[in-house]
Amino acid sequence: MLTEERQDEMVRLVTAGGSVSVQELVDYFQVSEATVRRDLSVLNRDGRLRRVHGGATALPSEEGVYEANMEELEHKYSLHMTEKRRIAQYAASCVTDSDFVYLDAGSTVEQMADFLTGSGASFLTNSLPLAQKLARNGISVHMLPGHVRGTTASVVGSELLQALVQYHFTYGFFGTNGISLEEGCTTPDAEEAAAKAAAFSQCRRAYILADGSKFGLASHITFAPLTGVSVITARSSRDVDFAPYKKLTEVHVL
Repeated sequence: MLTEERQDEMVRLVTAGGSVSVQELVDYFQVSEATVRRDLSVLNRDGRLRRVHGGATALPSEEGVYEANMEELEHKYSLHMTEKRRIAQYAASCVTDSDFVYLDAGSTVEQMADFLTGSGASFLTNSLPLAQKLARNGISVHMLPGHVRGTTASVVGSELLQALVQYHFTYGFFGTNGISLEEGCTTPDAEEAAAKAAAFSQCRRAYILADGSKFGLASHITFAPLTGVSVITARSSRDVDFAPYKKLTEVHVL
């Protein structure tokens, strides 16, 4: 693959998920970390993405970011799937039949649907794909009101925020685009961040589901500070040092 083609693909991949880590790009393109960092610096200089600590984020909408198509979303969705499935299986095992559970939008949280078959718990979500999967598996699931974002198929907006205040969840499971020591848990979209933060505050116990590539990466908007956050993660090709994340309440490393 030529350098220009690789850089174009990087932009599409970042746009598909809002952010991407250096390690994800190394794994995806099978090139060195130095090559990825050099490409990201060029793309940042050219105004095609925003270089951040640990990776890159898509440009905010006012700066002309385009909507990702389904093929681009599938590229992002498939990254680190082995780790995502392991995390999702453990998270699903925490749920009992008496629980009322909030499930956030995100590729790792979505994998939980495959491990919840037969569950007697009740679920609320803002993710259309996840709601469909749960319903097909015979699970009791309800959707929040609001408008749907095309890039993530998640429901956001003022209606969602107003509806959330009436609910009190025993568990909540959330996706994130990055976990940073300084910025906490982040996502690139303001409406998605507001939805995550509002649901997070209504959970008795809330967990962030994140593979190792998300650590050290910061996107545009913080939806939860590290203090009081519990994380379920999994070891992968990236050797993550979790010791600095002392503000986290707990870290389950699978």
